[in-house]
Amino acid sequence: MKKLITAFILIFSFFLNSQETLFTLVDNSKTGINFSNELVDTKEHSIFLYANYYGGAGVGIGDFDNDGLEDIFFAANLLDDKIYKNLGNFEFEDKTKMSGIINNGSWSTGVTVADVNNDGLLDIYVSCELYDDVPLLRRNKLYINQGSFKFKESASEWGVDVDRRTRHSVFFDYNKDGLLDLYLLNHPPNTGNFSPFFGKDMSLPEYNLQLFENKGNHFVDVTQSAGLSRSGFPNAAVIGDFNKDGWPDIYVANDFDSPDFLYFNNKDKTFTYATETSLRHTSFYSMGVDAADINNDSHLDLMVLDMTAEDNFRLKSNMSGMNPDSFWKVVNDGGHYQYMFNTLQLNNGNDTFSDIAQFTGTAATDWSWSSLVADFDNDGQKDIYITNGLLRDIRNTDADKKIADIVSKKINEYIIQNPNNTEITLWDVVDLKELLDLLPSQKLKNYYYKNDGNLEFSNITENSGLNQPSFSHGASYVDLDNDGDLDLVVNNVNEQAYIYRNNSEMSENNFIRLKLKDNKPTFGTKVSLYKEDHFQYFETTNVRGIYSNSEDIVHFGLGQYNSVDSIVIEWPDQKIQTIYSPKTNKLHEIKKKAKIKIQSELKKPTIFTEDKLTLQHSHKENYFDDYEKQVLLPHKLSQLGPALSKGDVNGDGLEDLFVGGASGQNASIYFQLEDQTFIESQNEIFQRHRSLEDVDAVFFDSDNDGDQDLYVVTGGNEFTPNSSAYLDRLYINDGNGNFKFERAFLPEIYESGATVKPFDFDNDGDLDLFIGSRMIPWNYPEPASSYILINENGKFSKLKNQTDLKDLGLVTDAEWLDYDGDGDTDIVVVGEWMPITILKNENGNFIKTELDTNLGCSSTGWWYSVEVSDLNNDNLPDIVVGNLGLNYKYKANVEEPFEVFYDDFDDNGTKDIVLAYYNYGIQFPLRGFSCSSQQVPGLKGKFEKYDIFASLDVQEVYGEENLQNALRLSVNTFESAALINKTDFFDFKPLPVQAQFSSINDIIIKDYDGDQINDLLIVGNMYHAEIETTRNDAGNGLLLKGLGDGNFKDISISESGFFTPGDSKKAISLKLGDQDLTIIANNNDRLNTFSIKNYWDMSVICSWCPMI
Repeated sequence: MKKLITAFILIFSFFLNSQETLFTLVDNSKTGINFSNELVDTKEHSIFLYANYYGGAGVGIGDFDNDGLEDIFFAANLLDDKIYKNLGNFEFEDKTKMSGIINNGSWSTGVTVADVNNDGLLDIYVSCELYDDVPLLRRNKLYINQGSFKFKESASEWGVDVDRRTRHSVFFDYNKDGLLDLYLLNHPPNTGNFSPFFGKDMSLPEYNLQLFENKGNHFVDVTQSAGLSRSGFPNAAVIGDFNKDGWPDIYVANDFDSPDFLYFNNKDKTFTYATETSLRHTSFYSMGVDAADINNDSHLDLMVLDMTAEDNFRLKSNMSGMNPDSFWKVVNDGGHYQYMFNTLQLNNGNDTFSDIAQFTGTAATDWSWSSLVADFDNDGQKDIYITNGLLRDIRNTDADKKIADIVSKKINEYIIQNPNNTEITLWDVVDLKELLDLLPSQKLKNYYYKNDGNLEFSNITENSGLNQPSFSHGASYVDLDNDGDLDLVVNNVNEQAYIYRNNSEMSENNFIRLKLKDNKPTFGTKVSLYKEDHFQYFETTNVRGIYSNSEDIVHFGLGQYNSVDSIVIEWPDQKIQTIYSPKTNKLHEIKKKAKIKIQSELKKPTIFTEDKLTLQHSHKENYFDDYEKQVLLPHKLSQLGPALSKGDVNGDGLEDLFVGGASGQNASIYFQLEDQTFIESQNEIFQRHRSLEDVDAVFFDSDNDGDQDLYVVTGGNEFTPNSSAYLDRLYINDGNGNFKFERAFLPEIYESGATVKPFDFDNDGDLDLFIGSRMIPWNYPEPASSYILINENGKFSKLKNQTDLKDLGLVTDAEWLDYDGDGDTDIVVVGEWMPITILKNENGNFIKTELDTNLGCSSTGWWYSVEVSDLNNDNLPDIVVGNLGLNYKYKANVEEPFEVFYDDFDDNGTKDIVLAYYNYGIQFPLRGFSCSSQQVPGLKGKFEKYDIFASLDVQEVYGEENLQNALRLSVNTFESAALINKTDFFDFKPLPVQAQFSSINDIIIKDYDGDQINDLLIVGNMYHAEIETTRNDAGNGLLLKGLGDGNFKDISISESGFFTPGDSKKAISLKLGDQDLTIIANNNDRLNTFSIKNYWDMSVICSWCPMI
């Protein structure tokens, strides 16, 4: 009995331990895998000669002997590649010795597993690089599987014994002929700081990536004819049908200043380069990449890794910061917009992507390598696993400087002492170990993000069982024990490889797995799973992450569902096979029996249709370097236009359009004609004012003569403070659309403006004006004064004694409303670093107060827009406010606000900006040592090392007393929201997730579907962020259907037809004949014009419209 109890306790203890974490690291004494990718620096090859010397190697997964168990191949850099047979129960046998695997001293990096010759046996392709002076050792190896763990090296025979420093490769059938073709990620010389190739041209054709077409028994190079002749610094690639046209496309993650490559397959054995048209930006040091449907919408998304640290110290000690000149050189040289953050590119379903890594919290995972996206906990949502770590921190700024000093000193000393001896190498003079010892070495934990649904992720690394610090690189997911969950295999540097057992089988989550069988390759097969309202999508592909491939099995976690309605398989030839009610919790072997080819879907009509012909106008932004005036600005303030307004200016009953210009560009008025076209007015008055920056405008009858006059708000940041170039303008209409400028009709307001809002607040029969000021030029974030202008027979003067409007803030927008129902009209005002502010009208005197909400804290934000309407049909005015959004580097909440301090911290007569953020509960300066000391030069003398600056909080850097005396502004939320009027307070209802992807700059409130409930149309983005912060460019414009209770449902681009991905600043609705137009004004881009279906036509167009 005692033994029985002891056994029960042991079993129960094991069960509890297994349940503690999702994964368990299996000891190598159990697995029999004793592989470690050992790296040692020598004089002949080291990190100083080869920049990727610490880059590690990959993992190959495949059932090499077709026994139903997935086996493992490990690539090694300096040591021998290894192949292991899976014996079951996490036990493996080393089969390398008799397998035919050749270990000739090559530097193996990538490993790719696929059936090259369609014989039913998986073959192996090993990518070799490094060794600039020994091309023979760089030749790639192709192992053709002979069965029974015997392989024949046949790269030369097949024509792919390439010696072009191939980092990895990927097999896919690019021409859909039933044979796997081969794409090679070739590198130029991998130059360390002391490489003889350092500084040489790395864009030569001989360094191009290559595509080889499979001819059945050999490969032919078709790179040039396929349109793929590009060189870069590729670390990884993934193949997928990203535009869902049935053909495989290519994504390449490129290191350094080379842009990532996105190629769309043209279906004719050629590709089109689409990076700049499909991606708003990419990662800078792109590392690993995976493609998967992250949000179950049937479109492949992309997870690309970079090397920005999450914690403040490593971030600032190992990265000296982005140089603006270097950043813009990359852009101007065709490298596109690149930022040092991971990117999670959400597929918009229209050949474009939006990066939402900041929103998901997955943007910074340190020096990362492999990204694997899969459902690891079988809950029906795909999670993210990321490997991490570098043997030595080669970008540690202090160490880099110290090494440069030592090398320079040693060489100079040697030359002085031996002026005639030139027959030496660097390492005859410099001690390699001395330099290596200067580089910090810190193992890092890998990352595991659980997908919580609705594009929200939780970092549960610490509780996942995956938190061992390491230098991890290539990784694969695979069900090693056939228990229905995905285990992990990780190739580490200078440490035994990790084999993680997944413990999901002990949870209540269900699964279903499909092994696809055909006599042709199955890569590119699309599988859709249906269960009630639950949908999942999976597309098979060859390689994932970096240097590695994962299992070639379709895996679906089902959560609590224990049955499936149907699974639809679209094979690579686009033939369809449907499986009804398949059993769950098992692996199904699916043989191709499809006969019916998928039919092309008819394009459904949409609510909005873009019209590119009616209005062909482009805003052209002038160049001005705001950062020359204030180095640490969070974003430019000179790119906030154009203005946009509508009105019938010539009395013909048709709505005309005003479009403002940037400094150096004429503003324009477009007259609408009877034939529903527009003609641009030739008004010379705008030529006179073309040097000014138009940021807002309104047509209104200023003088009660029955026609529409024009008020233009002048803004920007280009001119000196108190310059007349900031004075607003009033143009008086003669009734025929001819305007005369009247300077004397307006008071002098020298703040840089933001908005103008007319309203007769004093009920005297003429329209008064609220003028919101954006800033005091060159003095951000010092609050600016705003004004109410009284209309006195067409002339305007400042309303006196309005002390609450003095230093009101950095206003961006405002609206008149009677928010408290007392019969007079108040003003709601929003801005940067401001709460949602009410200017309460008390008998013509305006008193500042904060709008009462249920946020539980001040509503301070970076608010960019506000609109007022009744959203829930209770006859009370509700408010919609557009904020910065939740997809930005800056984060804020009431416990850890985002803050700015503003004062002259170094007593040099110029005030300094100090942005501050929280990292693990401590408030630090946002910006790094380099740019901070550029703003405050005294920091260089105070803190001589980057490591010191990186370790100090904001008070230690700038002084507690200095910060207390400074202007201090805070943000508690960056979330956009609807505010529902509850009479005694406003209920703060965040807008849907998709509305938080970027800043919202303008809002139209309108009933688009005829259900008598107001909907929202939002536009935004902020392209002018400082270059260390990823620009806010994930917004596409968005239609939000009102649900009647203040909540909204997002309508997809494919259903709405509304797509405005530019730097959208203004939006208006305009009547063109009997049709409705929506016009979007974009900074430095053309107008977007959309025609709108009348709501009575919509029930046949969209699923969300009511039946009329």
